[in-house]
Formats: sequence, structure tokens, C-alpha cells
Amino acid sequence: MADRTRFMQRRTFLSLAATSLAMGWLPKAGHAAATWPSQPVRFIAPSAAGGSLDILARLFGRGLNERLGQPFVVENRGGAGGNIGYDLVAKSPPDGHTIMIASDPLALNTSIYEKLTYDPLRDFAPIIMIATLSQVLAINPKLPVKNLAEFVELARARPHTLNIGSSGNGAPGHLAVALFNQSGVPLVHVPYRGAGPALIDAISGQIDGVIVTLPAAIGMIKQSQLRALAVTSSRRPRFMPELPSMNETMPQVVVDSWQALFAPAGTPGDIIQRLNSECATLLHSPPITAAFETQGFEAGGGSPETLGAFLREEIARWGPITKAAGIRA
Repeated sequence: MADRTRFMQRRTFLSLAATSLAMGWLPKAGHAAATWPSQPVRFIAPSAAGGSLDILARLFGRGLNERLGQPFVVENRGGAGGNIGYDLVAKSPPDGHTIMIASDPLALNTSIYEKLTYDPLRDFAPIIMIATLSQVLAINPKLPVKNLAEFVELARARPHTLNIGSSGNGAPGHLAVALFNQSGVPLVHVPYRGAGPALIDAISGQIDGVIVTLPAAIGMIKQSQLRALAVTSSRRPRFMPELPSMNETMPQVVVDSWQALFAPAGTPGDIIQRLNSECATLLHSPPITAAFETQGFEAGGGSPETLGAFLREEIARWGPITKAAGIRA
């Protein structure tokens, strides 16, 4: 009797499915991308305005608007190391009308926060790597140091008095400060809701300096509002080769940064592929390449699958490092 009941249920399901297909109720291959976007797209930047995530979101938002005919509306949702923005996207409908730009904290937060309301691997669909970039240690010019060696000497002479801002708990700048402390250079970490507010306070002298992305700070550095001492990346930035890498004198302090696009998990694959293709084209367009050259971004690229594998590797790599450095939100 039970077997017959299961058989009838299966036959009923198959009959309904066939009817649904005939009437167009179930999605057809390629249909989602053909009708998308049908309304403005929310483009979540999990940071305050003025930082590199915000810069890239607005740059690519304009480009995608021109190419796809719908506004890509940037929303800044900073705070909690990006978790406010990540949580919003994780809970958004997976219809292609919400995307986000994410960075290192998406991988770092799993090891520095006790509880997260999202899973970075389960709840997001990778789209494309947008850029790699350097974090820069930039100080208020009134601080009496001219280079990294003098900064280290001052920090050791005045332990736990130099206040260094970052774009938030779990941000690459936070990790760099922790690595300084681990290396015997005692700094005080001051988290902000994004690079923009941290830069404003560094310029005004409310804090002594920042470790934020080079693109966020490069304008203030060129205008002598801030003095750049070194970058945390494993090599000197192509755009400012005169700026040393910290690992030239402090091998323990290396933080390479990245920024990439994601959508809510379950977003149709053809929409993900369309976004990947459009962004790959934009990466080679004159407006984007010119902006990258001016602001200090290195162009990314690659497939959604490549980005997904990269995120898994980043999570596995940083877990032991953050634990050893004692970084907790």
C-alpha cells in the first residue's frame, strides 16, 4: 500500500511538472538573463562612503548602468567589519537585483567573530575578482617621523600611544596593526565604519595615522595631507614604486588585499555569467583602466569558479594567522 501511495505521488508530481513546463511556470535555460535586469539593481558596499569599496562600487555601477540599461544603485552599509552589509546581501532575494562588492573581511571574519549571521561560502555566489590593491600606512604630517624605520622607533619609545585607524574590525588594516604588535611594535588599533571616516580623523589629527587601501588614501597623499610610509603588500605598488613594502624591513607584516563581486546564493547561473562577462569587459574599458591607473588598483578578472576557490583558500589561510595574532572583534 505504501509503495502504491509513493507511486501515485510521484506520478502526480511528474504530471504537474509537465503542465508547468508547458505553461511556462518553471524557469527555462537562459530565460533569467534574457529578461534581467528588469528593475534597478541594489549594489551594496559594506563600508562608509569614501573608501576603496565605495570607489569601485560607483565606478562599476556607472559602467553596468550604461551597458545594461538599469541603474545600479550603490548603498553604503558599513559597520561591524562589513558584517552589516554581508548579512543584508545574504538575506536578499537571489534574483540578480542585489549584488555586493566584498573584500578581505569576508574571509577574515569567520575567524575573528564568534558568531556570524551568514556563511561566506554557502550564502554568496561568486561573480568576479575586480581588483587587487595595497594597504598603506599613512600618517598625519605633524607626527615627527619621515619613514617606516623612524615610525617603528617612535612606537617602541612610546608604546601603546600611537593610534592607527582602519576601516573596521577584521579589516586588513586591523590585521596589519595586530602583526605590528606581534612584531614588538606596540600600536593602538582604532576601528571605523570605513576608510573615509578614518582618513578624515587622520588628516585632522584626531588619530596619528591609518592603514587603509592605497586607492582610498592616494589623493590625500598626493596633496600632502597625509604622509605615506609603506605598504603592507608583498611588493611595492606599481603606481608608487618609491613607496617601500613593509616586508623589506619587517617580514612578518604582509597583507595583500583584494576586492570582488558577489550575489546572494541561488542567483541564476546565467545572470552570474552575464555579470562576469560585463565586468570583464569593463575591466578593459578606457574609463576603468584610466581610473585604476590614477587610483592605484590592479585589475582583476577570472571566472566565478576561480573566485570561489580563492575565497575558500583565503578562509583556510587566515584562520591560523588571526588566531596566532590574537585578533578578535
